Amino acid sequence: MRHHADGRVASAVTEQPRALARRYAKALLELARAEGPAAAGKLQAELSGFAQLLTGNAALSRALLRPLLGGAARRRVLGALAERLGASPLLGRLLELLAVHDRVGLLPPIAEAFAEARNREEGRVTAEAVTATPLAEAQASALASALGAALGKTVELRTRVEPAVLGGVLVRMAGRSYDGTVRAQLAALRARLSAGS
Repeated sequence: MRHHADGRVASAVTEQPRALARRYAKALLELARAEGPAAAGKLQAELSGFAQLLTGNAALSRALLRPLLGGAARRRVLGALAERLGASPLLGRLLELLAVHDRVGLLPPIAEAFAEARNREEGRVTAEAVTATPLAEAQASALASALGAALGKTVELRTRVEPAVLGGVLVRMAGRSYDGTVRAQLAALRARLSAGS
């Protein structure tokens, strides 16, 4: 049902998992809040860890996402992982629910949606800084402070190294990109030189 001429059909298909992930995240946040003030932070860390485990381990991901693997087998594998990693009962129930309904692949978007919902509720915004070399802790802290001052919010900054940026920093925040990289400056210079010739 791909109608490339009709963008609405394509976006409805891709939006469905994100919308479902947001619903799971909202319910999880409400349940975590009911458990106490520290529960949401603990659950966020657990969700992030499990999402990284799933995306970072191709063999595990393939095994859990195989259509032929039944819900009971998925539940056993995820239950064993949760027990080994000391997961909270709330995360254990989520993993069981995802396993039974063959939605394990939603775990990374749920983790992301949970962090976004929690940040929004607590007046924080998440930003990502991409640099050619790792930022020193003081540099990352200064960048987070400057972004927070500009927004009037607390900024939770994640950093990532991508040598192709050459130098400078690319910041992605609140659905926007702020590109101060050498790569972007060189591209702009090339465009000006091409236009002038």
